Amino acid sequence: MINVVYKTDDKAIQVNGNGLFSKEEVTVSINKADKGTGIVFTLNNEKIKADVNNVNYANRNTVLTNGTENICLVEHFLAACSLLGINDIEVRTNKNELVFGDGSAIHWQNALLDAKYNSLVEIKHNLKEVIFLKENNKVITAIPHKGFKVSYFMDWEHKALGKLWASWELSDGFEKILRARTFATKEENDFFGMSDTLLTLTEDGFNKKLHEPLEPVHHKILDIIGDLRLCGINPLEINMHVIGFRSGHALNVEMAKSLIFL
Repeated sequence: MINVVYKTDDKAIQVNGNGLFSKEEVTVSINKADKGTGIVFTLNNEKIKADVNNVNYANRNTVLTNGTENICLVEHFLAACSLLGINDIEVRTNKNELVFGDGSAIHWQNALLDAKYNSLVEIKHNLKEVIFLKENNKVITAIPHKGFKVSYFMDWEHKALGKLWASWELSDGFEKILRARTFATKEENDFFGMSDTLLTLTEDGFNKKLHEPLEPVHHKILDIIGDLRLCGINPLEINMHVIGFRSGHALNVEMAKSLIFL
């Protein structure tokens, strides 16, 4: 059973819930930070800033390090901060990961909104040139655009997925992105002992009803937004259209590196 509990007290937030890797309860404490702080994680009194130069791993999830400690699964939290207009925040965790919940970012949305951490997202930066990155049959590109927009093309050789395409911009509302759950094959989720609780892809389809038919590709958009936050700027503040074709965390992180120079 997935259980996430959060409480707020004078603007401080505490979130308790399941850890994917530790298989233990994770406690995350969140506090507002001074302007210019950015998003900073703390584990065992070691601080790790949400910065693309601190990425240690970017395969199935995004891992940050300061050379001493590592923190996994930061992308969902970073996406929630981006969509809710949160730029300066301190996050303390008692494990090498954040609360996983149901594989979406809805628990972060609920906690951050309840504490009124959110603010209006405003465009502040312009992308002036096209950025094109490719790795084998995976591509991510960013092009100048009025406002922020992200699109994704998914191509899985599975009857429950196949070819899916979705686009999103802020006027579409953030909840459909933040509630989009990650998914994995039964073999992958069996490894974590969570095939029955997480969104699992079996031979016949998904083990749970999707929120909507495009939920799987909406989660890819969630990942892109979260990973791009590592460039040091909320990606929603940039006039650009980001388009991913089969891309994952690794290419997302490379795109974040390209955006540092804005």
